[in-house]
Amino acid sequence: MKRFLFACASISLLAAASCGSDATVKQTGSGGQTGSGSGGQTGSGGTSSGSGGAAQAGTGGTVGSGGTTPAGTGGMVTTGSGGKATGSGGVEGSTGGVTGTGGVATGSGGTAPGTGGGSPGGAVGTGGMVMGTGGGQAGGHPGTGGTESGTGGAGGAASDLAVAAAWDGQLVQFPCGTSGSGYDCANVGCVNNMATKTSMWTIAGTAGSVYSVTFNVRGIVEAYSYVGGTRDGGSITTNLDLFQRGGMPQAAGGSNYDYNTYELDVAPGVTGEPNTYFLNSVSAAEGPHASNSPTQHLTFPINYTKTIKVMGNSVVTLKVFDSNCTLVQNCGPTMGNTCAAPRTVSLSGVMPAAPSSFMQPFQNSGRYGQWVYFDVTAVTAN
Repeated sequence: MKRFLFACASISLLAAASCGSDATVKQTGSGGQTGSGSGGQTGSGGTSSGSGGAAQAGTGGTVGSGGTTPAGTGGMVTTGSGGKATGSGGVEGSTGGVTGTGGVATGSGGTAPGTGGGSPGGAVGTGGMVMGTGGGQAGGHPGTGGTESGTGGAGGAASDLAVAAAWDGQLVQFPCGTSGSGYDCANVGCVNNMATKTSMWTIAGTAGSVYSVTFNVRGIVEAYSYVGGTRDGGSITTNLDLFQRGGMPQAAGGSNYDYNTYELDVAPGVTGEPNTYFLNSVSAAEGPHASNSPTQHLTFPINYTKTIKVMGNSVVTLKVFDSNCTLVQNCGPTMGNTCAAPRTVSLSGVMPAAPSSFMQPFQNSGRYGQWVYFDVTAVTAN
């Protein structure tokens, strides 16, 4: 802050002689030393002093009301209504503080002279220092509403799809051969009238760590009744969830042994988990060779989502075993020797998308084969 001093013969503000055209000079009084008007040099309150004061004090004495440097009503450097460095009452830390009620260099108390002003009238007047009432520099640091960020929730557990990237988006097709009759067709690639077709995918991640993998499987499959294990679904007539946990295929010569398995194996397995799963399971009462079976010589559309546990660095294998080199065609809901109503399963929304070359209903040589598609939707570490 600047201070305005007026020259006089002795340079001293304490001289008894008059230094201006104002009233008689005295320690206190209503007039001011070098200023003019009612309020002294820079307002009623004096310049370097109070109201009418010389350089020491105005009305109220040195530190009283109208005081000089220390204080006073409208004091010079310290206090006063709209004082110098502070608001009403205080230096830079008095009542009102640097940012207290009193305004910047103008507020109640004016600028340089202002009513009761000190040297330049006070650094703060009504309204705060640089910003609003009570504001600090620029109105307070962050202001009402928090710091630079709002209230945010913690993130949830991340899904690491890369762990099962090799399995994700896999389409496995089982086409018909050139021969067949009615609802059956020859299975391509058989040897000695049998075929085991395997597809293997390596799980990434950390060896020894356990991951929960959620996947959706869609496709057209024939049905099979496995031994043991636990089925997720109920009757196939009302529920096409054909997923089974644990169990095993029929022994050679067993009931419906001549139908094809859809077995999903995890190796090395996770302790406490089945590690063997089946995609086309029906109950023994609804097996293909059961009395009045609803599944004989038929295929079914599947579309369900499951979660299993796998080990990091393990291998997931899809094994489809055919004991008689014959596939059941995708002929639709009716039994008989006419394959007239092949089904389709929507692949809308799968990620990654199925190959654009894959057309439905899937067929080869004019006959409709089977297929499955895997869409891994989440992977989380346990």
